[in-house]
Amino acid sequence: MMNKKFHKNCFACGKHSKNNLRLEFKLLNNKTLYGQFKIHKNYQGYDNILHGGIISTILDSSMINLFYMKDGLELKTAKLNICFRKPIPTEKTITISAIADNNTLHFYRAKSQIKIDNTVFADAEGYFKK
Repeated sequence: MMNKKFHKNCFACGKHSKNNLRLEFKLLNNKTLYGQFKIHKNYQGYDNILHGGIISTILDSSMINLFYMKDGLELKTAKLNICFRKPIPTEKTITISAIADNNTLHFYRAKSQIKIDNTVFADAEGYFKK
């Protein structure tokens, strides 16, 4: 379980933020992070389409939380590469997953993806540092 003090005011997953995305993650087999969410239309860009910045936030947050839940590491994002494959509708249940990749010199690396009904709508590769 996550340390309650770990970024408690985070816009994405912090418990003390009023208007946060309410992201909650689980760690499966101490290896893969998983979560399911329905994101409110308040976070849309175009009508009924999730804003790209919110998509980026969800992908980034999943990878940051993966390393914290898995290894207790409080990392910061150094680089984030995102592929927006399809527009993600608001008010639809999305599934997020993240898995650690091989660490590179001075960085931790992970990959994450957002799916709806087993179809990938967005994915990312992130590099993180202490």
